[in-house]
Amino acid sequence: MMRKFSYIVLVILLSVSGFAKRKTIEQLKAEAAASHGGRQAELYAELARRLVDVADQQFTAGDSAKGQATVQDILANATRAHDVAVSTRQKLKRVEIHLREAQRRLENVRRTLAADDRPPVSAVESKLADLRQDLLNVMFAPKKKK
Repeated sequence: MMRKFSYIVLVILLSVSGFAKRKTIEQLKAEAAASHGGRQAELYAELARRLVDVADQQFTAGDSAKGQATVQDILANATRAHDVAVSTRQKLKRVEIHLREAQRRLENVRRTLAADDRPPVSAVESKLADLRQDLLNVMFAPKKKK
């Protein structure tokens, strides 16, 4: 009986610690702005991925104007992540993974939208694909001969 109780307490503590580690969007924005190099690129990419969920909530609530603004924020943060990762050549893989996830989630959001709201979201989705492809090209480019 006591052993079962200790397992339950352990599970509760682990789940609470997992929720405590998740940063808010504002904390993530502040940390990304203050960081440098590969860490900054990864934070901007994570921010872009997390903003897709915010946009989905806004579209679901019927506020398509806020949703479209958030989609543009997704693109801005993804572009920052791409630019920093390419210029520093750090965290390219992590940034690409976050952008792939953002693109996949944005595609799922686009499928649920009204026809009028789809074209701008589709354009951002295409730009995310271009950014990802560019990251892959940088990662797997042939080595320069000296």
